[in-house]
Amino acid sequence: MLVHICCSVDSHYFLQELKKVYPDEKLIGFFYNPNIHPKEEYDLRLFDVKRSCEILGIDLVIGDYDLESWLDKIKGFENAEEKGDRCTICFDERLLKSAIFAMQLNEKYLTTTLLTSPMKSQNDLFNQGENIAKEYGLEFISLDTRSGGGTQRQSKLAKDSNLYRQNYCGCIYALEKQRNRSNKIALEMFSNIGKQVLKGSAQWTLNTFKELHKYEKNNIPHILQKDSINAYRLLNGYVFKQDSRDVIPSYIFTHSKSSKNLKSGDILWREMIFDNKKIMLGFCDNALFIDINSINLVFDKNYKNTLDMLYNPPLYDDELAFRVKILGSDSIKPFIVLDSASFNNLKINIDSIFQNIDIFMVIKL
Repeated sequence: MLVHICCSVDSHYFLQELKKVYPDEKLIGFFYNPNIHPKEEYDLRLFDVKRSCEILGIDLVIGDYDLESWLDKIKGFENAEEKGDRCTICFDERLLKSAIFAMQLNEKYLTTTLLTSPMKSQNDLFNQGENIAKEYGLEFISLDTRSGGGTQRQSKLAKDSNLYRQNYCGCIYALEKQRNRSNKIALEMFSNIGKQVLKGSAQWTLNTFKELHKYEKNNIPHILQKDSINAYRLLNGYVFKQDSRDVIPSYIFTHSKSSKNLKSGDILWREMIFDNKKIMLGFCDNALFIDINSINLVFDKNYKNTLDMLYNPPLYDDELAFRVKILGSDSIKPFIVLDSASFNNLKINIDSIFQNIDIFMVIKL
């Protein structure tokens, strides 16, 4: 039997229930979900599905991530409401590819973990599955795992099994609509130009679950917890001279608040000792500055200039830790790296956001 798998939260419970009904049937998982966006989120969900299938002893085949093809399929329905026409097309597309693959494998039966999803009427899904399977000479297994407290058991199993519990269905349109309803920005769509892994991003979460998997494999005691953080994202920022308005190359530290045409005035550059190293800091009421040579000493780097730092940033935790040591944990004062300690009378423009989000964290016991 080929089982289309959408995510670990749905599949971990569904596959176990399916085994109870078909104990002698060999189950093959098929992960085909080109709707998931961004790619980092797709990689995260795939990683956890692999982990779940490994625990359950299910063979897994990974389909193509043909996002552009999927976008073409739902063109014209981008603004449709969830559970509406866009979702119907999305479910049909994934089931269609699954049916074709099942036929190629000479399988007789087809089903999908989408049956556990609350995003669609179960009867509609039964009908969709049966119609598509019939086209390819397959029998669709309409297994009801929601009734009789099944949804509650599934939710408990997902938590007890430390599965990745995503907070949106998968596609960019669903993500935007869900965030808009909460008056939030879709932070999942932000990425750092230098590929710094931002706290609370999909890549950050993937790294967390890879660490979790390592602990599991090596029988290291641990717990998986959710935490609430005030996540920071820099949208854009630049520094320029007040007199000429020439833009000056710079690097803006994390947790620097939004500022519009902020005047530095006279910058007082002074040498200070940090971890037995002599660094230069530029002081003014509205911001704090540091030069790139001092950054190289602090982070043990060899940056040529701030542009080099922008495309090869330090680790996020290291950047934040240094900021906290210099300015304290509560400060959101703009903290800016310049190419030299000779600049004065500058203007600063920063557009940044802070947003409360929940993140997973694994704690080694």
